[in-house]
Amino acid sequence: MIIKLFRFIRGLALIVICYYIGEFLSLQIGGFISPSVMGMLILFALLQFKILKTTWIEKASDFLLDNLVLFFVPATAGVALIPFAIIKDDALTVIIASIISSVLVLIVVGKITDKFENNHEKRGHN
Repeated sequence: MIIKLFRFIRGLALIVICYYIGEFLSLQIGGFISPSVMGMLILFALLQFKILKTTWIEKASDFLLDNLVLFFVPATAGVALIPFAIIKDDALTVIIASIISSVLVLIVVGKITDKFENNHEKRGHN
């Protein structure tokens, strides 16, 4: 039990450290890339170059992914509580931007998924 807790805390600490390194680097480049994206790029690079082992962050990342919906509740509640009078002048712009960005995300994710599936099939894996 103590070992599982240690592994979870270690994984969470590594993820948080990557975030804060990303925040530092983001500030250094003038905020061109958001700290969270920069932190994820750092985490990705550390995993790709085998500096970090996936087993080190597995428990914490599984927990965070399993409870991901909880991280959206405050943002969703905050948006839902905005009075319409404040955004009525920009409502059409917000709706159009939301639709376009959603469609673009669906297209990009679909194409990436197709590419991965095609590469997987070419290698002879079923």
